[in-house]
Amino acid sequence: MLNDLKSQLGQSLTTVRRLLERPGSGAANSRLPEREARQLAREERLRRTKLMRRELYLLLEQHPESRALMRHLDLVERTLRAEGFTAVEALPVPVLSKALGQLERLVWDWSPAGLAELRSRLAILVKTHRASRVAAEPDTAPAVAAVAPVAAPPRPAAVAPEAPTLVVSEVDHAVFEEMERSWAGRMPAPAAQAAPAAA
Repeated sequence: MLNDLKSQLGQSLTTVRRLLERPGSGAANSRLPEREARQLAREERLRRTKLMRRELYLLLEQHPESRALMRHLDLVERTLRAEGFTAVEALPVPVLSKALGQLERLVWDWSPAGLAELRSRLAILVKTHRASRVAAEPDTAPAVAAVAPVAAPPRPAAVAPEAPTLVVSEVDHAVFEEMERSWAGRMPAPAAQAAPAAA
């Protein structure tokens, strides 16, 4: 009986050792394979994009007229809904910049995670574009602009002279009524009295 117990224990220990030495089961091999990690990251990106899309859609649906007033933000929402965030990244930067401004004017509470992430992603896209545009400019341009004032480009000779500046002033309502009568073909009283004196 003691021998049977020793053999069973020996077999059990051998089985446990084989189990621990098997690839992928030990503590050293507990990391997920590369493919599974990429799949999990892809699923997380999709989940976050769906959250951004849903929260922006609900925000714009609270006030349906906001879609007509905030066309750039509406374009971002429709693009995000139809094609995902990679298509939003392909939109022109001026559109993204205006959409970011509209989103910031519309949202007061940034506790919804999707709206907060959308705001930060749009801000990063706009800032990186501005930084890349500044980096693409020649190094001498900022130094020259800081030393000498920038002159206005010369106007072509064919351009008409500038129109006179419009001056706006407020008048009393009685004066306005007199002017309105003159527009209707009746001369205001002071002007009618001055006309015979001038003749």
